[in-house]
Amino acid sequence: MYRRDYILRMIEEIGQVLVHLRRMILGGAAPAEEVDRELRSAARRGGVDLDVARVATADTLVMLISGGGEADPSRGWLLAELLYLDGLEAETNGRVDAARASYDKALRLYSLVAPAGGFLVGWPEATERMAEIRSRLERLDAGATQ
Repeated sequence: MYRRDYILRMIEEIGQVLVHLRRMILGGAAPAEEVDRELRSAARRGGVDLDVARVATADTLVMLISGGGEADPSRGWLLAELLYLDGLEAETNGRVDAARASYDKALRLYSLVAPAGGFLVGWPEATERMAEIRSRLERLDAGATQ
């Protein structure tokens, strides 16, 4: 029980960092290098290697969050949100292929936690984030960024 509470508190703290990062990316308030540094820092705090997440397949990421055979919703959400933000930053900076790759992986991970819905106050429901990602992917496919 204490371990689960501790993990949820850590995720909520990291979540606040991720909310701030989303605002930075969408507001254009920080250079890409700073956003990347902050993403990596948040990933490390959550026990995730962002470089591995960027190069791994979606299936591999699913295995990474499914240690006991079943996907861990908190790890899945964290990894999905990191990849969503990674895609958002790439899209904002015109790196369309990198944006697509991160969005596709995030979408797959969100789909694993969507049935459980949102579980942290202030974080969007997985289905909401999935809708946003699908919309962004459609725009990328149509050749329009941002």
